[in-house]
This record gives sequence, structure tokens and C-alpha cells, in this order.
Amino acid sequence: MKTSKLGAEAAQNQVGGTVTVTFPRLGDSTAIKHAVSTRLGGVSRGIQQSMNLSFKVGDEAVNVEENRTLLSKALGMNLNRIGYVNQVHSDRVLKLDASFTPDNGSLGEADGIITNEKNIPIMIMVADCLPVMFYDPIHKAIGLAHAGWRGTVSHIAVKTLLAMGEAYGTKAAEVRVVLGPCIGSCCYEVGEDVEKEFTHLFPWANDVLEKSGKEHWKLDISEANARQLLEIGVRDENLVRSRLCTIQNIDLFYSHRAEASHEKPTGRFGALMMVNS
Repeated sequence: MKTSKLGAEAAQNQVGGTVTVTFPRLGDSTAIKHAVSTRLGGVSRGIQQSMNLSFKVGDEAVNVEENRTLLSKALGMNLNRIGYVNQVHSDRVLKLDASFTPDNGSLGEADGIITNEKNIPIMIMVADCLPVMFYDPIHKAIGLAHAGWRGTVSHIAVKTLLAMGEAYGTKAAEVRVVLGPCIGSCCYEVGEDVEKEFTHLFPWANDVLEKSGKEHWKLDISEANARQLLEIGVRDENLVRSRLCTIQNIDLFYSHRAEASHEKPTGRFGALMMVNS
């Protein structure tokens, strides 16, 4: 396996042609497995080239299945047993518990998923939205949140962490968090509707919004989620900001905004976690 650095916090890993990104400060690899997939090393073609993980973007199912098989081998996770949610830009968090079986498929509509079950991977998929990864090393629990701008204003990351607290006793001061690759403030321009939502809800909104035109602002969605998590007690030293922009790193990650059209949606990469046995 070849490993190279992607900035200060991320490690790029390659097994065969499959490339993934990990964040060493998230947790001990003997306790959990985690990774963010990239677009490299799969079999998809066209706009989904090549490691698309979604069945819902017009890719052939056989390609997605082969991509997931290749990723399973690269990560040492059985993605045939994966737990996931149907992401709908909500504030809903679902728990994967002992009643889960692979035949269940999706747990339901939600944008957060938590578990302390061993050897069952969980995943969310993104292509500009922010994947947030949680690990509680005390109670051996994990969580994932999918935060677009709508999820950010509805506090999906915070609610995922609070759900871990209710289910497993997770404390904000002990949890480790990764803010994964997403569209950066360099490239994320929003309109007045989004700006109004943020300024109405957050006293620090001006710190994550930068005027870029008469009715346009650049939004730092990663920092907006960081602010929320710090406010409820996450320690800054336990918060990993990947600072990887999906558009600036389009050779590694899919970007809906940069690539997709109504007729041709782009692929999806995934944030994956699993508690080891």
C-alpha cells in the first residue's frame, strides 16, 4: 500500500487502483476503520468515472456493485453488510442497532446515522455537501452526518452528536470529529435566501459568509459546522478540518456543482466508518 500526504491532516492511501483518504487523528485503526473514498479506482464511465458509489445517479448497477466490491477489498470492510440512510437534507438521525440485517437496506430517510455495533460499516454519500465523521473512543461509538446548507441550518451535525450522547453516553468533550472534503468557501457561492437563513440563525454568520456580488455570498459550510460543534463542547484539538475543496480537488472527488447537469448527475463518493470487533 502506498501512502502520501494530502495536506496536514489527511493521508492518501492506495490499494491496487483504489484510492481513499483517511484522517489519522480521528482514531486508532485497531478500534475503528474509516475512510473517505475518492473517484479513483473504479469501473464507472463518463461523468461518473470511475468509483461512483451511488445507484441513483444514472450509473449502471453492475458498475456500482463492482465499485463497492473493489472498495470493500481496499478498506477491509464488507460493503454488502453496509448500513445507510436515504439522504434528504433533513435533521433526522437514525440508530443502527442489533436488529439491523443487510436485507433491511436503508434505515430510512435521514441525514445522520449512529451505531456502536461491531463489524457493520456505515456510510453517507456526498458530492459537495460536508461529510462529518464522529468517533467516541470511550464508548466505542461512531456517527456520520450529511450537511449541506439546509442540514447546516437545521444543525444535523450537532443533532447527530446529541443522538450519540442519548444512545451511548457520548460526551462532546471526548468525541473526535472530522469535517471531510466538501465544496470550499473559495467555490461555494450562495444567494440571498441562504444568506438570510444564516444571518437569522447564527450570530457569527458574517464569519462564514463573504460578500461576492450584489446578491451573492461565498459560504464556508465546513467552518459553519465547526462553530456549531465547538459551541456544544467539542474540543478544538479534537476537531479535524480537512480543508479539502471538492472543486479544487476534482481529480479526487466528485462535485455536483462543477460537473452535474439536470440530465447528467455526477457520481458520489462516500464517508465510511466501522467499529472493529
